[in-house]
Amino acid sequence: MATQPSSGLLLDAGVLSDEPVLELYDSVAVRKHGGLSVLPRRDRWLEAMGAGVEAVGLPERAGGTFPQAVVHLQKGRAATEQGLAAAWNHLEVGGRLVLVGGNDLGIKSAVKRLGLDLEQEGVVAANRARARAVAFKKTSRGELTQPEAPAVEVENGTRSFTLRGAVGVFSAGRVDRGTQLLLKYLENSPPAGRILDMGCGLGILGLAALKRWPSAEATLADVDRRAIEAAQLNAHDLGVTDRCRTVWWDARLEGPPSTGCDLVLINPPFHTTKAVDLDPARAMFSGLDRALKTGGTALIVANRTLPYEADLGRVGRVRQVLQTEGFKILEMQRG
Repeated sequence: MATQPSSGLLLDAGVLSDEPVLELYDSVAVRKHGGLSVLPRRDRWLEAMGAGVEAVGLPERAGGTFPQAVVHLQKGRAATEQGLAAAWNHLEVGGRLVLVGGNDLGIKSAVKRLGLDLEQEGVVAANRARARAVAFKKTSRGELTQPEAPAVEVENGTRSFTLRGAVGVFSAGRVDRGTQLLLKYLENSPPAGRILDMGCGLGILGLAALKRWPSAEATLADVDRRAIEAAQLNAHDLGVTDRCRTVWWDARLEGPPSTGCDLVLINPPFHTTKAVDLDPARAMFSGLDRALKTGGTALIVANRTLPYEADLGRVGRVRQVLQTEGFKILEMQRG
């Protein structure tokens, strides 16, 4: 899987010592020096494990302390701050924390904020290729506070509910407009017994379906381990754990996490950083022939300009059932 161009700075002489490293959001440094990678995305975790790199999916699963740590700047500020807190809190006194990232993601501002939090000025260890790596030294046992994700209020007719959020997960603090539209459409949909929520995030669609249909069972699947952890907690909070299964899953690398379903719900991702990327959605669609039983239905919500109809048409009969506010809902029935 592709890494950020700024990751190469970690291989420059003097940026890191030849000691084990705790690395957040990539494995470039761990591959060279050993240690532990924290990789919430399943594709990166699978790649690292296949290369013999020790890796976990969540920051809180990291154990012990390390003489050095690296955090790769993320597009979302909260995810970066979560990584920095985890790295700093697992750093030995006297150890170094290196924050690396590109100018396009705001590395200068992130370094400034971290310097204020730590009450010290970072040392630039590498600065090239429109990116920089900046080091901070841990001089005491003080810790950084982990950012908290806000709760998410889900308006779902008479079955409204509140979900726990998750730092770094798409639309973690609110229900995005596409999901809102599909939730509303589900209010008039016929009941389903076996449901799959592909790219579930916090579990909004799948859990709403379980709340609506008390005899239904659902599988909630996502590429982000943080999303899966939140979905598990939310299923517990709503009292539907016995009818809900969660799966850490990448549609591009693995087959569908459930088969023989009556209904598949999809609000597919279509961005990789700042670029439009339809590959994850197309991978989800390609698995629908196995995920759905004959006559089963998939409901997909998307920006109205996204060209999903041709890919879905290779699996079953497709029709647009709603278009409003720049979005569309597509219904695909497997023949």
